[in-house]
Amino acid sequence: MATVQTYQGIVREGCIQLPVATPLPEGSHVYVIVAGQEPLLDERTAQRKATRWLVEHVGNMLMAAEGRLAEENGRVIWRFGAFITGRGHKPWGPIGYVDVEAHNGEVLAAEQQADDLIAHGAAFVRSLP
Repeated sequence: MATVQTYQGIVREGCIQLPVATPLPEGSHVYVIVAGQEPLLDERTAQRKATRWLVEHVGNMLMAAEGRLAEENGRVIWRFGAFITGRGHKPWGPIGYVDVEAHNGEVLAAEQQADDLIAHGAAFVRSLP
């Protein structure tokens, strides 16, 4: 699976302006999501909100990681993979995902999603040798 990196820039005179010295991989495919003029929540803050939701609603051995900006139903969101953590191993997964609204920081998850993540996590752990 290809990795997705997120870079935040501003449109000035019709051109995307990235922070100075932003290294972009040569030959990579680029997708542009226009988020409007409201400032977006930064990835780290959104990740903390997603991890907090996971800990409070699913389990304390979970974390959000591998964030990417996306568009879902006309909303700009941060989407994070949900990973199982623990001592002695790197994070396992993802077992699902958590979305955070990119403008106001609202975690976009229902109680059913918590139940699904619990079931996926249990199935994932059972599948380990």
